[in-house]
Amino acid sequence: MPRCDYKTKVGVPPIAKHLLEWKRMMKWDEDSIAAPVCEIRVEDEAFFVEYVTQDMEGSVIEIAQIVDIRTGKPPKDAKIIEIFKQVGETKDPIEERCFQIITADSFTQQTFYNFLAFSAKDCKRFVDDLFALCHHFINSNLSQMDYVRKMHKRILLSCKDDKFISIKDLIKSIAKDEKKKVIEALKLAGLKPTDKKDHLPKDKFTFEAFYKFYREMLGGRPELEKVFNDIKGTKRNYLTLDQTVEFLNKYQRDPRLNEILFPHHNKDGTKKLIQLYEFDKSKQKIGQFTLDGFTNYLMSPDNLPTNIMNLPVYQSMDQPLSHYFINSSHNTYLTGDQFSGRSSVEIYRQCLLSGCRCIELDCWDGEDNEPQITHGFTLCSSIQFKDVIEAINETAFKATPYPLILSFENHCTPRQQQKMADYCIQIFKEKLLNVPLDEPKAQLKPGCMLPSPEMLKYKILVKNKKRKEDMPDQVNSEEKKEDEEPAALSGTVPTAGIYLDGVEPPTGDKEEEDNPKGEKK
Repeated sequence: MPRCDYKTKVGVPPIAKHLLEWKRMMKWDEDSIAAPVCEIRVEDEAFFVEYVTQDMEGSVIEIAQIVDIRTGKPPKDAKIIEIFKQVGETKDPIEERCFQIITADSFTQQTFYNFLAFSAKDCKRFVDDLFALCHHFINSNLSQMDYVRKMHKRILLSCKDDKFISIKDLIKSIAKDEKKKVIEALKLAGLKPTDKKDHLPKDKFTFEAFYKFYREMLGGRPELEKVFNDIKGTKRNYLTLDQTVEFLNKYQRDPRLNEILFPHHNKDGTKKLIQLYEFDKSKQKIGQFTLDGFTNYLMSPDNLPTNIMNLPVYQSMDQPLSHYFINSSHNTYLTGDQFSGRSSVEIYRQCLLSGCRCIELDCWDGEDNEPQITHGFTLCSSIQFKDVIEAINETAFKATPYPLILSFENHCTPRQQQKMADYCIQIFKEKLLNVPLDEPKAQLKPGCMLPSPEMLKYKILVKNKKRKEDMPDQVNSEEKKEDEEPAALSGTVPTAGIYLDGVEPPTGDKEEEDNPKGEKK
C-alpha cells in the first residue's frame, strides 16, 4: 500500500536494533509474590512494546502512552528480592537493574509496569533508548493512516495463535455490539473464515485487507465523497492533475503563508503526490486521482494539520527569557479542586514530563521542622517539600533541556525557609542557579537583559518575592535601619542564591512558639 516515509523526512533516528530483539527479563508487581521470566521488545513499527511470559501470557504497551521510564525502584517483597539476587549479573545492585515503564491516560491516572534486567548495562541501554523513542515528538503527531496501522498492529499482537485470528476476539476489539456488521464487512473485504468458521488465517490479514475491512465498517466516507464530487464535476470519476493542483492551492494551503518559504503547489510536485498515494498504477502514470487515492492522501502525513518540520525547536532560543511564552502550571501539586483536592508528588513529575517549564510550590510550615506543600486554609492534603524537590530533580530535564522556573509561594517561618534553601542546594547541586552567569550580557542588573533559554540550559531558577524592606523603591530610605539583618531567607542568600518571600525574623524562641505557622504580622 502506498506510504510516505515522513519519519526519515523529519530526521527521526532509526530504532536501536537491540530494542527490536527479544530480551529476557523478569516482570513483577507490587501486589503479587510472583516474578515470572519474560521476553520483551519493541515491535518493528514502534507503535508498541510487547512482552510475553513463560506461560505465554503477554500484553502490549502503547509507546505513545509511555510518559516515563524510571530506574532504581526494587520490589518491596523480600522473597522477590532474594530471587532477583540469584539471577543475571549478581554483582550488579538490584536498584541498577530494576526499571518501571509508566503509562498515563491523564496527569492523575498512571499504570506502572515493573521489570528486572539481567544486568545493569542492559537495563541502562534499554531504558535510555526506549525513553528517547517514546518522547520523540512524532509519536503524538501521527497521521490518520498511522492510527489505522496501529489498530491493525494491536490486533495482530494481541492474538496468541500464530496462524489464526479469532473472529470473536476481533469483534470484541473493533465493535462489541456490531457482530453482524463485522462479519459482513469481513466478507466485503475478501476476508473469509477458515474451516473452523470462527477464525481468519493470519497470513491473509494484511494491512491492505484490514484497511478494506476498516472502510467497509465505516460505510464509506460520505463527507470526502462530497468534496471529491464537487471538485471533479459530473463527467468523470477521477480528479485531473489541474483539478488536484487547484484543490491543493485553493483549499488546502493557508493563504497567509509566505510564498517564498512556502511556494504554491505545481504540477510536478502534485504528480509526485499522486504517484505516492494513488492505488491504480495506470492513473499514477497520467496524474489522475481516484476517490481511494484522494482519501489515502487526505489521511496521510502530507496532510497533517501541523507542519511536522516545525515540531522540533526551530526558532532562535538566544533571546532574553522575557521574550518567550513559558509553558506554566498553577497549583501544580493539586490533582483536584482547590478546596478539598488531593496533593501529589507524582503530578510534578507528570507536568515536567509534558514539557512544563514553570511550576508552583505553595510552601507552609510543617511538623518536625519539615516544610510542606498544600493549599493553605483549605481541606487539601499536604505533601513534603523535600519529596517534591527530589521528584523535580529527577525529572526536570527529561523532556527538554531548557530552564525550569520554580515559583515559590512562601508562607514559612525563617527557620523552615532555611530548611527549604538547604534542600534546594543539597538536592539540585549544580543545577541550581545560585550565582549570576559569567556572560557579560546576562548580568542581573537594572537595564540589563535577562539571560536567554540557551544560556540557562539545564538550570533551575527559583522565583519569589523579596521583603518590602529589601526593595528600596517601596520603602522610605529614612525609615530603614542600616544595621537591620534580613530574615533568614528573605532577600539574597549568598549560599543559595534564591529569593524567598520573607517574614519578620523572630526575636527569640518564645515568638516562634507563639507564631508556629509563620503568619505575617
